[in-house]
Amino acid sequence: METKQRLTKRQIQANDTRNRVYKTALELMEIKGLNNTSIEEISKKAGVSVGTFYNYFKSKDDILVDIYRKADDYFQEVVEKELIENGSDAFGQLLIFFRYYAKYTKDRGLDNACQLYSSKNKLFIAKDRYMPKMLIRIIGEGQRTGQIVETMTAEELADFCMIAARGVVFNWCLHDGIFDLEVKIEDYMEKLLSGVLMRKTTKA
Repeated sequence: METKQRLTKRQIQANDTRNRVYKTALELMEIKGLNNTSIEEISKKAGVSVGTFYNYFKSKDDILVDIYRKADDYFQEVVEKELIENGSDAFGQLLIFFRYYAKYTKDRGLDNACQLYSSKNKLFIAKDRYMPKMLIRIIGEGQRTGQIVETMTAEELADFCMIAARGVVFNWCLHDGIFDLEVKIEDYMEKLLSGVLMRKTTKA
């Protein structure tokens, strides 16, 4: 029993250290960007050795992986609840999805977005993450209920939407964040969805 308690304390301490390193890395990256932030800087500000950094992360790129893991957690815990409470139909759910996509991106900071939105970042196209699975599910349910066109599969339509959303974020980066990303992406996606994805309904 005592051994288990000591192990648990060590695990808690290790998690606290890892979280401190992670949060410190994010803070520095938001100010200086990924490429201009060194592992030595992160370690020094977090109050750990460089060796301790490497105990938790293989490289700075591992911080990016964590960013995406946190994003998936955010969508599972926050956005999923919002969809259940306020997403009355497929159109509404899709707008909620992309509104929160913009909010999460904006909250992480412009410099981080500029670093993440690179052709080297293949995590954007990973299909086994919670976020893309959620989008595919929304579209698939919309197709099954006749709200969304079936000219493409749910997976293809999800890719179509994400390409558009990433384009808006990239444009935000190009313009140094001068416009409100949440407002812009919601306006853009509303026009795109109503014009391309959603089935036209005729009023009697």
